[in-house]
Amino acid sequence: MKRIVILSLLFAQLSLSAQEVQQFSLHEALAFTEQNNLSYLNAQYDVQIARETVKQTTSYGLPQVIASAGFQQYLTIPGNWVNNFTKTPGTSAPDFIFLRFQQEYSSNAAFSVNQLLFDGTYMVGLRASKAFMGMSDLLKQKALIDAQLHVAKAYVAAVSTQKNLDLIQTNINLLEKSLHDVTEMNKEGFVETLDVDRLTLSLRNLQLQKVKLENAILITKNALKMQMGLPLETQIELTEDLEKLENSLSIEDISKNSFSSRNRIEHKLLEQSITLGNLDKKRYQASSLPSLVGFYQNQKSTLRSDFNFFQSNLPVNNSWVPSSVYGFNLRVPIFAGGLTQSKIREANIKIEKAKNDMVNFERYATFEYTNAINSYEVNIQQAINQKENLVLAQKIYDKATFKYREGVGSTLEIMQAETELRTANNNYMNAIYELVISKIDYRTATGTPIK
Repeated sequence: MKRIVILSLLFAQLSLSAQEVQQFSLHEALAFTEQNNLSYLNAQYDVQIARETVKQTTSYGLPQVIASAGFQQYLTIPGNWVNNFTKTPGTSAPDFIFLRFQQEYSSNAAFSVNQLLFDGTYMVGLRASKAFMGMSDLLKQKALIDAQLHVAKAYVAAVSTQKNLDLIQTNINLLEKSLHDVTEMNKEGFVETLDVDRLTLSLRNLQLQKVKLENAILITKNALKMQMGLPLETQIELTEDLEKLENSLSIEDISKNSFSSRNRIEHKLLEQSITLGNLDKKRYQASSLPSLVGFYQNQKSTLRSDFNFFQSNLPVNNSWVPSSVYGFNLRVPIFAGGLTQSKIREANIKIEKAKNDMVNFERYATFEYTNAINSYEVNIQQAINQKENLVLAQKIYDKATFKYREGVGSTLEIMQAETELRTANNNYMNAIYELVISKIDYRTATGTPIK
């Protein structure tokens, strides 16, 4: 039994170790998103649906060909009372007799063609369906832009959290070494127990922070996998760090952009919305125009006294009787109770709303661009300042450590220097994180792809 348990554990361990860890750079994560993000895939389906809608609308203007056939049997043949035209004067024959004028069986086969010759709403509807397809394509582009934006920010958040964890682990290693040294010196009577307790407390606080960061990494990576379209159980490794990401979004690339809200996908969507609104209005206006439909029908029918449609048992020639007809149907709207005029007014209101949305977006886009510029300028300076602070904090920590080893410093001084170094590291990494995010926001504000 014990062997079975050991073997089961061994196979489980081998299975876990064999699970492939997928590595992603930011560029690879964005490319993966384009193929697997479900929102973007649904947007592609919407484009296909719009394409089919165009075909459906077009089909209304093409010939409509219908073949039909019918059969009926009278369970009770209808008839009527008529004057007895066979009555001879002076006889006792009845004045009225009951006659049945139908055969028990009848059948027909027909072939008809209908063709729309003129309908103003059809022409406008055809243009509107093509415009709707254009709208669907723009929505597909927006879905990809939004998905890649979320992936980029989730990627940056994940690598930032990982970097903070690495810094915590480095600080833990330093504190463990310092605690070991101070503990040995305490045993020799060179330092007080209070110094050991202080370092122990600091170490425990860092270990608690490490646990929190490990959980935060799981959360940020799961958020990234959700946005990319990866199953949550997939193991991933991110191959870029914050400094590399900051360098990949170069200042030169950003500074070349010139702002125009027309570069934003939202602007194009609003333009298309106004176009659709105008077409909707024209469709209602065209509904007041006449419509003309041409038709042609060819039919054959027959009557039988028994169930035999290919050979008649009647004494007269009763074969299939052909008939054909063609003509036109003209429909002229005269009065609809004010419905058409109401729909036109409603369409005008919707167009004005869409125009207001456009003005509002242009203002908001300018607002976003201004904020992105300001945030970038502040964050680039913050990154420079925090880098200088980090260098200074490292210098102070090295000096405090040297003094302590020479016997002229204290553990309190080391702890203070270590805290300042840890804070400087965190501040610098946060500054780099904010700088990368501000570059992403800048690209979003200017309509520049995040690649």
